[in-house]
Amino acid sequence: MQDIYYKLIYRFFVGGTILAGSTFLANHVSPLLAGILITIPLELVSLFFIKQNRLLPYAFSILIMSIATVIPVLYYNLILPFKLLNYPYDVCSSFGVWLIVGIILYYNVPKDIISI
Repeated sequence: MQDIYYKLIYRFFVGGTILAGSTFLANHVSPLLAGILITIPLELVSLFFIKQNRLLPYAFSILIMSIATVIPVLYYNLILPFKLLNYPYDVCSSFGVWLIVGIILYYNVPKDIISI
């Protein structure tokens, strides 16, 4: 049981380091460096922690759900110049788009492709 807690703590520090590092870089050093750091695909890093027999469906799920990440980022970049929504509502609306796209993908991806 302790082993589970150690694994969770380790994963928490990996993800937290990337998030904290990118926000520090964006606010104090360089937004470009922050963008590079935050785009380290945590999904790929998490492959180290997935059981071998689940790697293929997990990797395919990452591929499918990457679409649910790209579309909200494009949406945000499209609405930002027009100032349609004030901060932080513009960011929250991007999360809404992500949720909608994710739900659509979840219910439309054939389950036999991503199941074991």
